[in-house]
This record gives sequence, C-alpha cells and structure tokens, in this order.
Amino acid sequence: MAKAITEAKMDQFTRSTVTSQDGTTIGYRSIGSGPGLIVVPGALTTSEQFTTFALHFADSLTVHIMDRRGRGESGPQGPDYSVNKECEDITALQEVTGASFLFGHSYGGLAALENALSNHSFVKIAVYEPGVVIHLEPSDWDWLAEYEEDMKKKDFRGAFTSFVRGAGQTFLSRVPKWFAKLNLCIGIRGEHWSRMQQLLPENLNEHKEVQRLSSSYGKYKAITADVLLMSGAKSANSVQHMIRELNQTIKQSKVLMIPGLHYLSPENGYSPIQVAQPVKEFFLS
Repeated sequence: MAKAITEAKMDQFTRSTVTSQDGTTIGYRSIGSGPGLIVVPGALTTSEQFTTFALHFADSLTVHIMDRRGRGESGPQGPDYSVNKECEDITALQEVTGASFLFGHSYGGLAALENALSNHSFVKIAVYEPGVVIHLEPSDWDWLAEYEEDMKKKDFRGAFTSFVRGAGQTFLSRVPKWFAKLNLCIGIRGEHWSRMQQLLPENLNEHKEVQRLSSSYGKYKAITADVLLMSGAKSANSVQHMIRELNQTIKQSKVLMIPGLHYLSPENGYSPIQVAQPVKEFFLS
C-alpha cells in the first residue's frame, strides 16, 4: 500500500477552484471518496507537497488539498492580507465540499485553529506543529526586519537564510549568517529552491501575521471541535512547549508526539505516511 501511494501521479487528482468571500480564486486538488477532509499546507509549500499525505486517506475520505493564496491556481494574497483571509478561504472550500474534517501543517495549522473560532462546521481538526507562538520578546522578531530588507535588495538567498536562522531554531541559528547561507545554498538547490524562492514574499507576509498573533492563543479555549495536536519528537523544545500549552487551552484536545519525526515530516519526501496514519485513525474513530 505504501509503495502504491508513493508512486501515485499528479493526474490522479482532480483540479477545481472556489471563489472566496473577497472574490479571490482558491485552487485545490481532490482525490478519494467518502466524508470530506481539507488539507491546509504550511509556509513555502503548495498542494503538490501534500499529495502522498492525501493519498493515504483516499480509500476512506475525499481529500481536498488547498493551494493557499499566492500559490498554484489560487489568486494573490492581496493588499489587505491577513490570516482572516485564510480563514475565509477555508470556509469557502468547506461550504462547497461539505468537509467535516480539517488538517493543517505549520502556518496552515495556525489558519485551521483561527478558522475554528468562527466556523464550527468541522467536527474534528488535526494540526501538525501549528505556527502558534506562545510568547516571544520583541527582540526575538528582529530577523523579520532583516528578511524584509533582504527581499528589498532582491537577495533571496539572504532572505531565506534570515528566515531559517530566525524561525527555524536549528544549529544554523547559532552560526554566522554567511556560513548558514552557504550551507543552505548547498543543501537546497534546483527545483526545490525555485519553488521556495517564488513563495518568499508570501512567507514574509504570513510570518508578520504569526508575529501579530503571538501570545494570543488563549482565545482557542472557544474551539468546540475535537482537536489532535501533533508534533515530531525531533522538533525543538519550544514546539513541544507550544503543543502542551495548546492542549491545556483547547477543551477537547489530545497530544501526539511521533518518535523520529520533525517539522517537515508531513511533506512529500519525508515521512508523510507516519503522520497520516494517526490522523486517519483520529478522523475515522
């Protein structure tokens, strides 16, 4: 089964669009049959990076992978962009598909939780390392201004390095920027880099929203859906702390830490099946 999923082709998915509240077109890929599941990708990714994840559900659920604003067949973020626009997009897709399940990764997980505050149509929600910030000092966001300055200079490699060093909390955060930039140039090249470079402006806007929403997680106590809070055991301690705080805040929630996994695990090429299996069990239980 896993081999068949891994070798699936893009043409197995149907492509559709829906119009969001402000008139923006939102594209999505669908596959499978049964109750509906909406998948909301994270930063610097498109629906293409979640096809293996989606295929694991296709025998039991109809899966719809969004291309969030600024990606694929979807329209631009727009001049008045905020996470509220992402919530409107999720709701528009939910209304046309009738989906009762929702999965979000990273920034997509943040959007899923924000959507759940006003949209009670989802019975169950699973998030993998959502982009929720429990608390950071103002100085902890200095990298965001550096990122923006690099973008103005069209130093895209520099902008990406500023992002990784500031938000990634890896060893690259502790080394000189030039050394981190060199490592990232070697490690991320070709089509992989081309895709991410195109999404750097959207990523900047999205992380401004992460900063704006920092420390506001207390409002998630109003979420009524059953929520599965997931993380990888290899992720930073701050991620595990965030998951624990969300678990104490969201009334109907439970935590799952998966051994051996990390932030990128739901995406193609990493460990999507290891993430999808417990999510599937949660939705179908």
